[in-house]
Amino acid sequence: MKKVLIVDDIPEYSATIEPYLEDNFTIFKANDLDSAKAILAGEHIDIAIVDIVLDENDHENRDGLLLLQWIKGKYPNLPVIIMSAYKEFDHAVEALNLGAEYFVKKPINPDELLKIIKKIA
Repeated sequence: MKKVLIVDDIPEYSATIEPYLEDNFTIFKANDLDSAKAILAGEHIDIAIVDIVLDENDHENRDGLLLLQWIKGKYPNLPVIIMSAYKEFDHAVEALNLGAEYFVKKPINPDELLKIIKKIA
């Protein structure tokens, strides 16, 4: 079974996505930059789904984009889907320019996300 890493500091977001994926994928979850890097170092992950802001108390936080850069530097073939509740166009452009395959807005439509994942998996 392919492995998906969901990185989001709010567990409820991961929990809404997980039921749609768990029948077809092994799910790993991280809530911050360091735990995501640790999972990636220890597991062969097939797809990463990463939130841009990994600290809701700091709206300037962009650890998800830092993680995207790190992933593309270390695992250039790993597909990354960036997600964000912030609808600013600049975030989407920056994420795609850094190598993300897709940018999705929260709240995420799980069926749409599953279609995207199956397309790039």
